[in-house]
Parts: sequence; C-alpha cells; structure tokens
Amino acid sequence: MKKIRLSGVATRADSIAVTQRILLAAALALAASVLAFGAEGAKSTPQPKTAGRVIESLSLHLAMASLKKAEAPKVVDGELVLSISGPYRSAAAAFAHEGFAILHPYERNRQGVLVLAYPVPLKRSEPLEYRVIVDGAWIADPMDPESRSDPVTGLELSVARVPYLSDLHLGLYKILEDDGHTARFLFQGQPGERVTVSGDFNNWDPFIHELAETSPGVYELELPLPTGRHYYTFVYLGESLPDPLNPEKASSREGKVVSVLNAIDLN
Repeated sequence: MKKIRLSGVATRADSIAVTQRILLAAALALAASVLAFGAEGAKSTPQPKTAGRVIESLSLHLAMASLKKAEAPKVVDGELVLSISGPYRSAAAAFAHEGFAILHPYERNRQGVLVLAYPVPLKRSEPLEYRVIVDGAWIADPMDPESRSDPVTGLELSVARVPYLSDLHLGLYKILEDDGHTARFLFQGQPGERVTVSGDFNNWDPFIHELAETSPGVYELELPLPTGRHYYTFVYLGESLPDPLNPEKASSREGKVVSVLNAIDLN
C-alpha cells in the first residue's frame, strides 16, 4: 500500500509539472505569434517612433541613444537597460514576476541597436528573471552573463541583479491603500519624538491621531478616511508640516501649505 501511495504522489507531481510546462509553453507561443504578426504588419503599417512611455531622465536617454553595440544589462536612474544587436526586426522582453504575460518591446536607436528601459520595481530585493523574444523566437538574453534553468519548465532564464529601490520619495510612496480610502501616513524625523496627523477628517486636532514609531525615526499610522477630498499636515516638534512624500499640495485659509488626499471607496 505504501508503494501505491508513493507512486500516486509522484504521478500527481509529474502531472502538475507537465501542466505547468504546457501552460507556460502556450503563453510563450501565443506571445511569440503576436510579436511576429506585429513585425510582419510593420512592413505595411507605419509605426510610431516610440512605442511606450516618454523617457524623462536625460542620463537614461543618453545611455540608450549612445549605444553603438549591445551591452550587458545595467541599471541607469532606476531603470534596467537591455540591448540586442543583430539583423533582427523586433524584440521584446517578458519578466517572471509578471508571469511572462506582458511583452515589453525594444526600440531601435540611431545606431541600429535594439534597446529597452524597464523600470526596476520598488521595494524589490530579488534579481529580475526574464526571457527575450526575437523575431518570434524565445531565447535567453545573449548579452546577460548570468542565467539559471527553471526547475519546473527547464527553460533558461536570464538573471539581472538590480538595486533595492525605496518608495520613500516624493511621488513614489503610495499613501492610499488599494481600497482607495485607507491612508498609510508615514513621516521620517528624529527618533523618540511625537508625531501626529492633523486634518479636516479630525477637525484639525493635533492630538487625536498619533503615529507609531515603527523603527528609529520612522513614524506610521493607518487611518480609514471618509470618501472625498481631504487636507492635512503632520505636527512635529511643534510645527505643522505638509507631507514630504505627497506631491499634491494646497494653501489653507491661513496661507499655510497643506497636503491633499482624494479618498474614494473601491470596495
């Protein structure tokens, strides 16, 4: 009986592995056909010069535009720069943490090098794993010196080591939770101080809602807000300060700068 159970477990595991291989192969094949069709259509249909977002960083723009030949992956201003040289019509990259479900197309610079700038995910401590599709064929990145074999599918995955990027910067920190109305207030200051949040949601009371010091000098508070537009400040060392992590500001009736949050109910 024990042998039967062990055999059954092995068979079930094998079935799961085979199913995973089939699903991944199907996804990659579908993506390949889409990209190949796009390449064929490009012969007769005019394509835009840029197939995505605008590159605002000057150093990143120069790094991509100046490439005369493909190089190993590198990070410039928080973006992973990938490149491929050769007589290829099109290329795109797909990443493991996105389930290989999204194709990120390369663009050709004036030197004929196919280049891609991919934003490094915030608060990520693991390397990025990816594959490249070139003219409809999936391959590991030939310019990436590091790769590993996926134990489930057996596919070779390229590995790009990227720096940890904190979200504690103006405009990057996500203050409202996914429900649209729960605020995650965070303030950085001197350790051992008292920090509160004062706003229209508590009648500008500087004492009711105190942030907890979760690590030395880092104060946090999670607070559900009513639906609507809200104005608030932090009270720190006797001063009323706008949120350093919130780019949206307004002026109060007294002429002071306050921060603004628009709470909505997504539940």
